[in-house]
Amino acid sequence: MEDEGKISRITARFLEQPPRTSHPVVKFSCTDCEPMVIDKLPFDKYELEPSPLTQFILERKSPQTCWQVYVSNSAKYSELGHPFGYLKASTALNCVNLFVMPYNYPVLLPLLDDLFKVHKAKPTLKWRQSFESYLKTMPPYYLGPLKKAVRMMG
Repeated sequence: MEDEGKISRITARFLEQPPRTSHPVVKFSCTDCEPMVIDKLPFDKYELEPSPLTQFILERKSPQTCWQVYVSNSAKYSELGHPFGYLKASTALNCVNLFVMPYNYPVLLPLLDDLFKVHKAKPTLKWRQSFESYLKTMPPYYLGPLKKAVRMMG
């Protein structure tokens, strides 16, 4: 019976997600940001086909900055949601790549960095509270891959 209650809570959480199409609508922000990565955290990288957008990004000659990307309606209370990655020109300025990171990575990456570098994988209560706040912003289907990634990190 306890499992049924757990399944009901999980089902309810999935139903709380805003409706969206089966093909995500990806948007980007033209605000310059610094690219973020941390040791051992997996990410995917895709080269974009040449287009007016990639040409514009390459003409800016700024391989040290990036533009965040979002999936429309990926958050409960905001149409834009949180970033899941970024667009960045290659250092040779010959292509533009899409880096796919964990959902809301600008919040998650500093938390994980602190967990392993500051807390030596022994989180404080304050860290746990911050991490729980992050988890509330994350779509529930990311939980399994996030657990796996954190285990791989240390």
